[in-house]
Amino acid sequence: MKSTFSNICLLVYFYLTLLLINYLSAGSKPIFYSAKNPQRLIEVSVVGGGSWATALVKILTENKIPTYWYLPRKEQVRHVMEHGSNPRYLPEVKLDPMFIFPSDNLKQVLSRAKNIIFAVPSEALQLVCNGLDPSFFKGKIVLSTMKGTVGKNNEVPSSYLSRTLKITMDSIVSIAGPCYSEEIAESKPTYLSLSCVNQDTVDKLSILFRRPYIQVRSNSDPIGVGYASIYKNVVGIASGMAKSLGYGDNFMAVLISNALFEMQNILESTPGNQREILNSTYAGDLLVTGYSNNSRNRRFGELIPQGHSAEAAVNKLGMVAEGYRAAQGLFGYANEQGLNLPILESIYEILYRNQSVESKFKELEETLI
Repeated sequence: MKSTFSNICLLVYFYLTLLLINYLSAGSKPIFYSAKNPQRLIEVSVVGGGSWATALVKILTENKIPTYWYLPRKEQVRHVMEHGSNPRYLPEVKLDPMFIFPSDNLKQVLSRAKNIIFAVPSEALQLVCNGLDPSFFKGKIVLSTMKGTVGKNNEVPSSYLSRTLKITMDSIVSIAGPCYSEEIAESKPTYLSLSCVNQDTVDKLSILFRRPYIQVRSNSDPIGVGYASIYKNVVGIASGMAKSLGYGDNFMAVLISNALFEMQNILESTPGNQREILNSTYAGDLLVTGYSNNSRNRRFGELIPQGHSAEAAVNKLGMVAEGYRAAQGLFGYANEQGLNLPILESIYEILYRNQSVESKFKELEETLI
């Protein structure tokens, strides 16, 4: 009888093992191990509890990658553990609980993986990094999704992370678009750009994000991509304001084409080789932010001509519009570089100097070419 019971237990064990193997193999090839070193476990830590962080966790867990997720609020942690979804951001997305390990302990999450994604608003980055020991990041790769300037020096996030955490730029990757978290949530065709000065780093990381609906492109210009990503959010605000003011497609086309010139001027002021501005990483990301209804910066911009102050618009939007803070930081950078950027200047003066949105756009009518 005892032997029979042992045999039954053994059969159950093998049956459950087969089920687990089948589960891990379903839909896509498991990516627990790196291509070059199949014995090395691939794990990722994600810092941030917003839409972008949620979308990235969706991709990673679909690829069956163990994902340690820092969420700032205990109720978020509890909800993810119990329901497999983020209660506030993209709540319709069902995440695979087998591969998610949520926690509100930042240092614990950071300690678990060699690949760390920072997906917090750029204005919160200094607070998140405050008190972190740079030696903690030795040998790790850091990825940044942020699209705003950081600190009084108006740094792009990748530069700030490199300086603050003592990480060389060949271990820092900027994640850019054109892509929207809402479309990732719906598994719509999406293009992710991974930008790093080290092509080998990009090659190693691209496998983390490949999905049937996601194309991963490489780029070697993290500083340029950083500034382009910051500026395109300002353009999103300008587009939203223009729409709310009643401008039509003709003006919008001129606004966006002039924005491409301004982006080019910004990129030419930064270190780096010649960029192809019509590449989707640059122009594509700007175009989708200017035209898409999914753009929170565009929706933020729509609220300003309706009589909302900038702070009231942020509260009404209910989520971060990085272009608001980015306009201030980028305006400071443009002044330092002596750049003539009428669109950026107009948005800055509307948001931070209480200039009339109607009068500033009247001026743009005459200024744009």
